Amino acid sequence: MVLTDEQKKVLKGQGYIVYKDGVHFSCRVQINAGRMNAQETRKITEVSEIYGRGYFTLTQRLNVEIPWLKYQDLENVARELKEAGLSIGSTGMRARPVHTCKGDVCQVSFFNTAEVAEQINEQFYKGKYDVVLPNKFRIALSGCRNSCSKPQLGCIGIQGRKPGQVAITIGGMFGKEHFVGRELPELYSIGEALIIVEKALDYYRENGQKGERFARMVERVGFETVANFLTI
Repeated sequence: MVLTDEQKKVLKGQGYIVYKDGVHFSCRVQINAGRMNAQETRKITEVSEIYGRGYFTLTQRLNVEIPWLKYQDLENVARELKEAGLSIGSTGMRARPVHTCKGDVCQVSFFNTAEVAEQINEQFYKGKYDVVLPNKFRIALSGCRNSCSKPQLGCIGIQGRKPGQVAITIGGMFGKEHFVGRELPELYSIGEALIIVEKALDYYRENGQKGERFARMVERVGFETVANFLTI
């Protein structure tokens, strides 16, 4: 079966990334805070063996990709993963699952990053696949100043500074172009940080131009303008 470019684009938005050969796909599996339990790991291994080539890979953002899948098997792959509580996604013009450090078990972390990552994913990612943005929106979460998850390079970054208090950066990006995010004034509670993330998404949806990354929008509109909106 020959797929059109539009069909490939739709599949990519669902979490299936076509290969150069135009036949095979990688299936991106969303893993909350990079943690898989034994049941989830077994299912991913099983799906890789049955439908792929017997292996899977880890992405830089702590998700999983199952490579070498055929188009006719994608429906079965999705069904089997869903039975184990796993979901396909983490792609497309929308908020992505949060990228985080291991925080809660780290001796220098100021808060439980896995717990906050789950909150963020529940609020801004899961069930929000139809909320289309001008481009992808990446949220990065770090438990301390060591910045293992590079929050300064996220569209919005949350970094632990004191127990229960975080700094927030906006306008970071890493890819073909690099931007280091700038820090908002003050420190914030986790609850306040989640409100700012929601306001940032709303502002981006209303003011970003099609295809424009959040960092480019901040540059175009002006950091102070965006920062004032987020911190009112």
